Amino acid sequence: MKIAALDSAGDWTFGQGLGNYATGEPAIQENIKTKLMVFLGECFFALNDGIDWWNFIGGKNPAAQAGIILQSRQIIAKAYGVVRVNSVNAVLINRRLAVTYAITDIYSRVVTGAVPSPS
Repeated sequence: MKIAALDSAGDWTFGQGLGNYATGEPAIQENIKTKLMVFLGECFFALNDGIDWWNFIGGKNPAAQAGIILQSRQIIAKAYGVVRVNSVNAVLINRRLAVTYAITDIYSRVVTGAVPSPS
């Protein structure tokens, strides 16, 4: 699998040809991060993909957090290279929500990651 690499701000990188793509194990992480940062209905060719951030991000109730966790788990489970979703949590860090997760990938590695909510 090849996927566009992301910079530290979460934007796709361009201008270095094949150097702007991740492959193998890093591609799985980049793929998950990209999918979790998409708003529901934002991507014109995949309108059913993404998290319903507009309705969840301002919610302070447990239902909003549960909704983010549920949708994140579904997105991660469908991502290429993911064999098992071990855990998914929504954590508030410095007034910003982050989705943390642990997966088992196709390389039999347990991988953890954190993705901040889109701004």
